[in-house]
Amino acid sequence: MTSIIAVGVLSSCTSVPPFDLATSERTYGSPVIKIASIMANIKCELFTAANDDKPLPLYINDRPLLEKKLPDPEPDRKFNLKNIFSAIEYVGELELTIDATHTEGLSPSLSLPGLGSDKNPLTIGVDGGISEIGHRSNKTYHSVDFERLVEGTEQKPAKRPTLPCPSGSELQGRLGLEDNLKMGIVASSMNDLSVWPGKASTPGAASSVGDEYTAGRIHAVVDFTTTTSLSGGPKWELPHFVGPNSNDGLFNHKREALNQLSFTFIPICIRDRYRGAKGKAGRWEYSPPLPYGTPAWANYLSPCSETSPQAKSKALSDAHQTNIMSLDNIRLRNF
Repeated sequence: MTSIIAVGVLSSCTSVPPFDLATSERTYGSPVIKIASIMANIKCELFTAANDDKPLPLYINDRPLLEKKLPDPEPDRKFNLKNIFSAIEYVGELELTIDATHTEGLSPSLSLPGLGSDKNPLTIGVDGGISEIGHRSNKTYHSVDFERLVEGTEQKPAKRPTLPCPSGSELQGRLGLEDNLKMGIVASSMNDLSVWPGKASTPGAASSVGDEYTAGRIHAVVDFTTTTSLSGGPKWELPHFVGPNSNDGLFNHKREALNQLSFTFIPICIRDRYRGAKGKAGRWEYSPPLPYGTPAWANYLSPCSETSPQAKSKALSDAHQTNIMSLDNIRLRNF
């Protein structure tokens, strides 16, 4: 009987849950606007991070992590994210996953004790349960060109954000994009273990940085997941009736929003403000000199003016594959 009641109650529940993105459904009236709000905050944080002019630490490659002593550089040669991205053209992909799982369930039970006589007691118990799970998932893919983030002569830059980020109902906390960019650049600047083109002991080593070269690639996955659960219900005790007395209560409600951002940014060339002259073993010398702290592999990147028009498309394809493989590995580890 309780199972029949549960079916009747759950029949009014939707099997496809709305996306659980905001703390209040009244904040925005449409999931489309919520997605737009998330994207606006992501763009704001990425724009701010790429144009950050605070100095980055430039370490000597040894365990004490002593900082290198440098002359007081000109503003455009200081080691910071803005100068690095003004010098090196990065492109890549953002993959945004919005995922909502909604579980509704009933776990009713009842018993009818105390019936019959003292000599022949009679107890009747009924227990049952039913649950319904709905799931929705949406993925969007977004290309990112740092020429649009950090101003240069190549193309018109994106507009500077008008409000502090994050703002609005979505993503009220920082995603940490600035931290990930800084970690990638500092790690690259400290890397002296790579096999430089033309310097390898293997005959036939490439004389320039090829599409498959992975130095400088910045990749990260950020989760902003929320889980809401509720269970309970009344309990009645009458002389000949007890119910419902399930451990989970009369009803249970669980809602999980697994929102995920994966991004991969790949360096492809040196931007137009730097004039390049090709030297020995595929190394380029640039004027004016690249900023202090620029990773050594950057001198094996050709000027953007001499880079194939297909370089950006190839880098976007590589970034997409990296994002997919990374998320697949994360999902496999969850099982």
